[in-house]
Amino acid sequence: MHGFGRGIERLLTRIPLVLVVFAVCLGVIGTAQAAEKEKPWYGSLWPLGEHIEVQTLKEEVVKFKTGGEIPFRPALFLELGDPFLDTGPLDAGFEVPIIGAVWQPRLWSYFINRTTVQTFDNGAPGRLRDTEIANRMDFYANLQLTGTEKILLGLRPFDNNLPGRFTRYAFDGSNEDFNNELNLDVETLFFEGDIGSLVPNLDRAGMKPIDFGFTVGRQPITFQEGIIINDTIDAVGFVRNNLVFPGTSNLRIAGMWGWDRLDRNDRNRGTDPNMYALFLFADAHVSTYNLDMIYVDDNAANGDAFYIGASAIQRIRALGGISTAFRINNSIALDDEISGNVLGNGTLLSAEFSSTVAGSDDIAYFNPFIGIGNFTQAGREQIVGGPLASLGILFASPNLSTYGAEISPFTDDVVGFAAGYQAFWDNHRRNLILEIAGRHDYDGKGFDQLGIGFQLQQAIGRRVQAQLEGFYTFNGERDDGVGARAEILIVY
Repeated sequence: MHGFGRGIERLLTRIPLVLVVFAVCLGVIGTAQAAEKEKPWYGSLWPLGEHIEVQTLKEEVVKFKTGGEIPFRPALFLELGDPFLDTGPLDAGFEVPIIGAVWQPRLWSYFINRTTVQTFDNGAPGRLRDTEIANRMDFYANLQLTGTEKILLGLRPFDNNLPGRFTRYAFDGSNEDFNNELNLDVETLFFEGDIGSLVPNLDRAGMKPIDFGFTVGRQPITFQEGIIINDTIDAVGFVRNNLVFPGTSNLRIAGMWGWDRLDRNDRNRGTDPNMYALFLFADAHVSTYNLDMIYVDDNAANGDAFYIGASAIQRIRALGGISTAFRINNSIALDDEISGNVLGNGTLLSAEFSSTVAGSDDIAYFNPFIGIGNFTQAGREQIVGGPLASLGILFASPNLSTYGAEISPFTDDVVGFAAGYQAFWDNHRRNLILEIAGRHDYDGKGFDQLGIGFQLQQAIGRRVQAQLEGFYTFNGERDDGVGARAEILIVY
């Protein structure tokens, strides 16, 4: 038996394991539903999450809440100048000579810290199981000059942006014992603004077409939901928004040149690649359209390539209000292809279907895809998932140390899907995703995978989130994959 048939056969032989996994999930569901006073935990499991009645307009007058009735906003780690999202008068600031802009400087700093205990084995031949405690911190300092001009600095002091280079304690697998990766490398540093706002003396009457947004520096770039590019690069870009075009409410055109740090899935940030990109966006009556084009001049042998992606995002009322997204992305190697999903010729067709479940805010989704040839991304940060990462939790990487994507997120003559259900409780402070996903290698050069997984998230207070997730995959002729992780996320 070949392909999914072999995976399903192995799945059926492991029904006890599957029942244990889903028993745990249903136990969580039952606990959450038991908290609802109006029905016991053994009541209807559809929808899985909280039942939410349709709200009708009130006949009585509802007064606006005052400052004492609105919950206080938690402060950031550091707030100098006007506080973030505060009330009251703003600082008068000062006028910058020559350019005429009024700056009201304020410095806002915050961080996101993630600590995890995790064990991961994807069944790859020769790979050791990794069991570890690892940490990642994203620290940001935002110097806001005006409402549109700012300088953003981002550091990741506990890792060096490679799966094996996180500050961690490894119990099993590679580099057992304590691994110290403390650093002050700059991961993000860019200045962005609007020319008309930055230099108002160029157009005191406000009549000239100089309202171009711009950005320059090291910054994250993500288009087509990360399918065509998902990377942090040194770049300069310009954007013109709110253009008038027949049949649209908004037309946006952006151009970008990137000169350094383009990662091409080879874990080698070379200084050679130059990236030239044009990104188009149109918001029409029925759909939102995107057309993105990227040319990479590698300046090295066999590195040039052209990438193009198009998408249409819409809500189809005729199908009961199903939200959909259809995408087609192409990579064209202008020289020879490079193995290892670095550079290839291929097309990735993907679709996303999702709908809320009646009587709740729960979401059911089904995301199929087919890869024709070897589609590769223009750029991919070294710890994020491949082009399939946005289609399901089993294709995505948590982006924290050696725990990778549970099912291979790369596309080389494959067809597959991700189907899942996300349930919400406790006013969206708790949610659970149950997912089954698979991929079939139809050219016979790779292997098939079928997996199940879950992800549970719970807010604790106003700054902490706890997360628990696990998976089991059936990998064709390879060993099965299995893993689990528990994470604490702190935002301050």
